[in-house]
Amino acid sequence: MENNEFIESGLIFNLNSKVALRKFKYSSSDFAKHGKPFKWLNAYVDENGEFPPHSLLKANFPELNPEAADNNLDYLIQVFKNQVTFRGAVRAFQNNKELLQENPKKAISQISSLLDDVIIHGDEDIVEYDKGSDERFKSWIKRKEERENTKDGLRGIKTPFSVLNNMGVGWLPGELIAFYARPTIGKTWMCVDIAATAVKEGVKTLLVSTEMPVEAISLRLDVVLAQKMGYEFSHTSLRTGRDIDEDKYKEFLEKSNGKKLLICDHIEGESSISLEGIATLIRKYNPELVVLDGVYLVTTKSGSNRQMWEQSHSLFYGLKNLSLSFNIPIVVSTQATREASDTSEFPTPTAVAFGDALIRAADVVIAMRKPENDKSEISLETYDNRKIYRLIDRQRDIKFQKYRDGDLPVYQFSLKWDVDKGLIREYNRDERDY
Repeated sequence: MENNEFIESGLIFNLNSKVALRKFKYSSSDFAKHGKPFKWLNAYVDENGEFPPHSLLKANFPELNPEAADNNLDYLIQVFKNQVTFRGAVRAFQNNKELLQENPKKAISQISSLLDDVIIHGDEDIVEYDKGSDERFKSWIKRKEERENTKDGLRGIKTPFSVLNNMGVGWLPGELIAFYARPTIGKTWMCVDIAATAVKEGVKTLLVSTEMPVEAISLRLDVVLAQKMGYEFSHTSLRTGRDIDEDKYKEFLEKSNGKKLLICDHIEGESSISLEGIATLIRKYNPELVVLDGVYLVTTKSGSNRQMWEQSHSLFYGLKNLSLSFNIPIVVSTQATREASDTSEFPTPTAVAFGDALIRAADVVIAMRKPENDKSEISLETYDNRKIYRLIDRQRDIKFQKYRDGDLPVYQFSLKWDVDKGLIREYNRDERDY
C-alpha cells in the first residue's frame, strides 16, 4: 500500500477546485498525517472563495511532499479510501484485543459491527438528484418488473394486512415497522403471524424473541402457519401433549420444512440480546426479513452509564440504520406503559416508553387493542375424555398511527382472533354484525 504521507500530500495539492473537493467525501479526522493541512484548506476556501496556490501550501506546511502533486486525483482518492478502510479495520481488532482473550465470541461480535461501520463509512453517502442520468427510470422499471413477476402483484414482502397488500406494497427493504399494545393483547402472536405470512411466501425470516424460549415460539408458529396452509391444530393440545391428529401434524411439518424461518431467544456469548448481536445474526444468516419481539429488552453498546432516553434513541435509530445498511425490513414490537391501562382503547405514542424516538425512527407504526365489544365466547371442548371450557377471544383492532410513504385508504380495521387455532385474519364484511 502506498505511503500515507505521500498520498495525503498529493490529495492536498490536487484538491484545487470545487469539482475536486466534491469528489472527496472524507473529513480531516480520516487523515493519518495531514489532517491539519486539509482542515486549513477548507477554511481558506470558505473564507476567500478560492483555492490557495501551491506556494502558499508549501509555505504554511513544509511537511507536505510537493513531488506527490503530479498524481491523478481519482487514483489518490481510491488509494486514500483503501488506507482509511485498512486503518479502521486495524483499530477494530486493536480496540478489542483484551476482550478477544476474555470473551472471544463477544469480541468477534463487536469487531464485526465495527467492520460494518468501516465499510459503510467508505461508501458514497450522497447521491446527486439532478445529475442527468436515467437511474431513477431504471429503478422504476425494476419496481414494475418486481410487481409483475409476483403472483400477488406485490412489491416487497407480503404482510398480514390487506390494506397494505392491496396497494401493491408490502414490507419494503430499509423500513422499520413498529407496533405496540398493552400486555396480554397479543404482540407476540402478531409477531408470529407476520413471520408466518412471510415464510409461507418463501421469504427467509429471522424471528428474535427477548421474552419467550424457542420451543414456545415454535409451538405458536405451528398453529399459525398450519392455519395458513389449510391445517388446524390446537395450541393448547400441542403445548400440553394432548391428543391431536398425529398424521396431519407430521404431514404439516414435512410440508413446512422449507428452512426459511430462523428463531433466536439468546445470542451465544452475551448475557442479553443486543443490537450488535442482532447485526451479527443478520450478517451470518442473511435473512430477508427480521421480526423482533420485545424491542424494549434489547441492549446497546451505549452502556448503562448513559441516560435511558439516550439509550433508547441509540436503539431505535440503530435498528433503522440496520434496516438501511442491510437493505431489509425490520419489524419490532414493544409495550405500552401503565398510562394506557384501558386495553379497549388504542395506546397513543405518548403511552409507549420512549415512544417519541420510536415514532420518529419508524416508517410504519401500528397500535393494537382488545375492544370492549370483543366477541368472546365460552367453548366446551373435550380432551382425554375430560370436558374443558375455553374462553375464546374473537377480535383485535388494528390502527395505523403512522405510515410514512403516502396515504392509506383505511387506517383502522379488525382481526378475527382465535389464537388457540392459530386463526388471525381480517374480518370479512359478512362476518361483522355489530
